[in-house]
Amino acid sequence: MYLNIEYFYYKIYNFIAEGYKFATGQETNFKEAIGVFEIVSFVLSLVLIMGIFYNVVFFIRIRKTHLSDLAKFIFEEVPPDRRVRWEKIKKYLDSNNVSDWRWAIMEADGLSEDILKKIGYPGQTFSERLSKIKPSQFKNLDDLWRAHKFRNRIAHRGGEMELTKAQAEKALELYENALKELEYL
Repeated sequence: MYLNIEYFYYKIYNFIAEGYKFATGQETNFKEAIGVFEIVSFVLSLVLIMGIFYNVVFFIRIRKTHLSDLAKFIFEEVPPDRRVRWEKIKKYLDSNNVSDWRWAIMEADGLSEDILKKIGYPGQTFSERLSKIKPSQFKNLDDLWRAHKFRNRIAHRGGEMELTKAQAEKALELYENALKELEYL
């Protein structure tokens, strides 16, 4: 295969000469065309360098903003309204009434469902949302499933189901671990 370098040089020369002719309306020799090409290239280079500088400064500013937001998010305490809602749920366990324990589990399940809905997991029900989550996305997925199934047994059997305080505490512990991983608590 033969590569004709002179042809490529001729095309470059022709491009520069025709550009000069188009811009000025005059025929030119190569030296004049190269001079204009140098000026245009210099101006274009300056514009591009200024664009690069602007983008670097812009991204540094954004990065500082986002890093400070991330630091606030990581080191910030749980907002009081979240903590209050969870503490109210846990307070039901202090009671000696089994129906309060059931209520605590139902509320913890509802809170978990609300969080998954706000995060944006698709589905009409809590079970559908849980089924859309991949185990690689959520470490406590199995625990949340166990707690939710336990809640379903309570909801469907009602007062017929025997419930101990230890079972209720374990269920709330599973919900609490999931809520911590979801960064709610």
